[in-house]
Amino acid sequence: MTTFHIPTQSNFIEAEGTRYAYRTFGREEGVPLVLFVHFRGTMENWDPALLAPLAEVRPVIVFDNKGIGETDGETPTTITEMAQDAVTFIRALGLEQVDVLGFSIGGMVAQEVALQEKTLIRKMVLAGTAPEAGVNPSQEVFERMNRHGGTEQDGINDFMFFFYGDTETSRAAGMASLKRIFAQKRFDSSDQVKEAQLQAIAKWAQPKPKTHYEWLRTIEHPVLVTNGVKDVMAPTENSYLLTEKIPNAQLIVYPDAGHGHLFQFPELFAAHVNLFLDSDAI
Repeated sequence: MTTFHIPTQSNFIEAEGTRYAYRTFGREEGVPLVLFVHFRGTMENWDPALLAPLAEVRPVIVFDNKGIGETDGETPTTITEMAQDAVTFIRALGLEQVDVLGFSIGGMVAQEVALQEKTLIRKMVLAGTAPEAGVNPSQEVFERMNRHGGTEQDGINDFMFFFYGDTETSRAAGMASLKRIFAQKRFDSSDQVKEAQLQAIAKWAQPKPKTHYEWLRTIEHPVLVTNGVKDVMAPTENSYLLTEKIPNAQLIVYPDAGHGHLFQFPELFAAHVNLFLDSDAI
């Protein structure tokens, strides 16, 4: 296990009336890798066991988008607006080109950024996510996502249900990851973030007649799509759709894993991401 230091203090930058919080670390040279986090997550929800091997070989940037964590403002209710805010933040840093890793709702935002700002992204990783009008999760998932109140243990149980499989090996790796995240976690997202992101996901999931996902063919960037073999949050069928329709996409499916595959196999996932980002093959 690498011991690369992950910073715990945030930097701030003002852009278009919003004060964005972010942390940057890793190598100074190379194309920066910007991470877009999952539903209700802040930049402290990334597993440090995943961040460290990424930072060993490239600059890494984690940030709180508008209204989340340490960033002020109000979280918008559409993926399009979230993508616009992400672009505003990246441009404010003076970056002309970045790589992007988008997880869950972060992968939806990443797709929108690729469509809005084609030259800003060099390569993109889409982990445990879905295209617009993709395959929806079960009613049980929606109900648990919308649940209010409950104990801390209820929250942990929901997280394990959403992110990991029902095997002992998957759940044990998930709990180990959760402990690493809890050890660094200081800021939570608000109820406003939850409600806004739920609205955005619901709009993104609405069926679009006769689209056949052809709009995905306009994403010309090299893309790595990843998922667990059984993702209940963003059903794994969506990963096959993304890979089939995006012209320069490739797919990795992790065994005995679900939505949280990148945290279940942090070092292996990081190795795959590093190989993809460093390769000239596509």
